[in-house]
This record gives sequence, C-alpha cells and structure tokens, in this order.
Amino acid sequence: MYATTSFGQNAFKIPSQNWSLEIDLSGFEIEKVSYSPDSTVLQVSATNKKNNLSLSIFIEKTQSDGDKIACREYYWSKSQKSPLAKENVKKYETPNLAIVEHDTKSFKGQVVNFHSVNAYAANKGYWIDVHISKTGYSEADKAIFEKLLHSIAIKEEA
Repeated sequence: MYATTSFGQNAFKIPSQNWSLEIDLSGFEIEKVSYSPDSTVLQVSATNKKNNLSLSIFIEKTQSDGDKIACREYYWSKSQKSPLAKENVKKYETPNLAIVEHDTKSFKGQVVNFHSVNAYAANKGYWIDVHISKTGYSEADKAIFEKLLHSIAIKEEA
C-alpha cells in the first residue's frame, strides 16, 4: 500500500504495521510496488528520467535484532559480492539513517561515472534500504541526492 501525502511525500507501508516510510518522490515515476505473499517484504522501483536517477526501496522483516547501523552492515556486506567496483566509499550517519555512498568510474571498460547512495533504517523489527543511483553523476547532482535523503522519514500512525 502506498499513497501520496501532502507536500509531495510518498508513503509506503507494510500492511500489518502501524508506520510508513515516507520519501519525496516528486519528479519520479513509480514503476513497481510489490509485496511478498505474506506481506512482510515490500519492494519499490522508481525512476526520474529528467535527472537520470533510479531509486529503489526494500523493506523486510528481519530475523535478527539491530539498529540502522546493523542494517547497513548486513546489506553492505551482501553488496560486496557485486561485480561493480566501489570507489570513494563513505559511511556516515544522520539521526535517522546509516548511509553508504560510493562511486564506480567504469564498468566493463566503459566510463559510467556511477554514483550510488544507500540509506538504511530500522523500525519495529523491519529493516529498510533506500537506494539512489545515477549514471553520469557530477558534483552538480549532489543537491538532488541530499534532498531525497533529507525527505526520508518513518511516520507512526496516530
């Protein structure tokens, strides 16, 4: 279940939970929203063609305890198996998120200037991974990434 709330925020929710993940996807086309058969996993795919951005959201019930940092370490260790080289890796935290940023300058001999940001959160036994990426990244794109990251929030139902 998802909805557009006020101020351009989009809300994504696991049906059995009393909270939602909100993010401002203004300018994005939501291409896919899918749930696992038991509705404990949510996957979202969206693109912003104007800015050549891709975004995905993955929310899943976790089998282990942990905060945003444990979530980041779990998913980041899995991402190390990817064939993409990861350069300029930066890990940092905000009050609500544990973040990893990295670049990939080339892939299979082609210059791609790929920039990727994963923002991780944990809430009530669920882990959240918001992935934002862009091929052809330049420093001018930094503000777009920051705006998206600042719009991510977990909202409890009243």
